[in-house]
Amino acid sequence: MLFKDVIGQPEIRQHLLDIAKREKIPHAQLFMSQPGSGALALALAFTQYVVCVNKQDNDSCGVCSACIKAQKMIHPDIHYTYPIIAKRPSPHPSLSTDYIQEWREAITQNPYINELEWLQNIGAENKQGNITADEARNILSGLKLTTFEAEYKIQIIWMAEALSREGNILLKLLEEPPEKTILILIAENQEEILPTILSRCQLVKINKIDDASIAQALLKKGVPQSETTHIAYLADGNFNEALKLMDSETHGNTRLLTQWLDFSVNLKAGELLRWTEETGKMGRENIKSFLEYSTHIFREALMLLHIKEYSPRLAHDELTLASRINRFLNYEKLSDILQLINKKHYEIERNVSPKMVLMDMSLKVRKILKK
Repeated sequence: MLFKDVIGQPEIRQHLLDIAKREKIPHAQLFMSQPGSGALALALAFTQYVVCVNKQDNDSCGVCSACIKAQKMIHPDIHYTYPIIAKRPSPHPSLSTDYIQEWREAITQNPYINELEWLQNIGAENKQGNITADEARNILSGLKLTTFEAEYKIQIIWMAEALSREGNILLKLLEEPPEKTILILIAENQEEILPTILSRCQLVKINKIDDASIAQALLKKGVPQSETTHIAYLADGNFNEALKLMDSETHGNTRLLTQWLDFSVNLKAGELLRWTEETGKMGRENIKSFLEYSTHIFREALMLLHIKEYSPRLAHDELTLASRINRFLNYEKLSDILQLINKKHYEIERNVSPKMVLMDMSLKVRKILKK
């Protein structure tokens, strides 16, 4: 991946370029990021720059043999570790390499993918992904080998929270790695990283992507300019979320939310049943996007109601809907509604029947709004 293809994050990009040019690369770095902020994309661009044999001033060349292999994630000196589930039946412990083909395909398609989407991609269903002790020992043995082509051996550990206690196996490696070895750990929750690992890594904090950069990236993907700013605002610095919003048709969500509130509040049983049936067929990711969108509209409605001279970032039809919501919304009701939607979002993630989730949510939101 080229640095120019990373969305936003100019300061981090420049920092990584500087340490590579000065050959002052820390042997262990922890990229602590916000969801969808591009930590993995930055790691991929950085490692490609490190192995590139024809480095440019601000990027790798992108055309040398090393760059092509790095882009395809087949470079022999760049290794990847990520949460997996056990492959069964198998006489051997499951390792990240067992899923390397799925990894290459998923990350090539979307380097901003989140852990849940990755696990669903490999058929994890409700199982939790792990980075096992066997995986940690495999990292140790792999990094003891000499390099094949590049000057450095590089190990990327994505979602390092999944290491749990097994991370202690890597402490010696993090403290005294073999010569010309680079380790990049990527995580989103610092509290879940072992303190012993934190103390041995140089922390690189990666904040949310700015709205302008997300809007520009969406424009390049063919999203009309009239919609890019709005989608970027809804995504809140998360480019993976922006991609979902791009596909979910914001106007369709406005229509769905308007219908849902009308049928629920007025208890139009027949219409509500049909709405539940049709919406339940949209697919889990689209339903999750609808629930996230609904949360946004409720919050904007409350801000509009209680903050003088507040300028909501809403389209015309959304502003009309927010004004209608304000007829029966207050802080207490909003809190109850947001808790309800968050709970239903969780249930959708856990494969509860979408139709049951939507119907239960509809009946409960009516009770809240009729208080």
